[in-house]
Amino acid sequence: MEPEIIIPIFLFGGTAAVFWKFFDSRHKERMTIIEKGLVDENLRHLYAGFSSRTNPYSSLKYGMLAAFIGVGILVSTFLSQIFYLHEEQITAGIIFLFAGLGLITFYTIAKKRMAEEDKERSM
Repeated sequence: MEPEIIIPIFLFGGTAAVFWKFFDSRHKERMTIIEKGLVDENLRHLYAGFSSRTNPYSSLKYGMLAAFIGVGILVSTFLSQIFYLHEEQITAGIIFLFAGLGLITFYTIAKKRMAEEDKERSM
């Protein structure tokens, strides 16, 4: 077989094997805990750091990121039509610039809202 074919097979196969072993061992650990009857307070202590609460601001973050990337694509298209030099570099740079601006804007909005929520809880 050619090396161009063997390398991706081993790469994806190795990655799949690592994920399979991780999830299999985690499942076996949980089954052992259940079989030994440690489902009471010991199980709660084991998973005390695990929080299943969703972040209420995740939709805002991804929405702002998508909106800013869209604006970045529009601006890069406009600039690449004006300046015919280095169209690919302009497009990639402006998309990353606007994605970063979107995340920074999200951070400031989320920080303000979290401060307001903390202020309301303390009252």
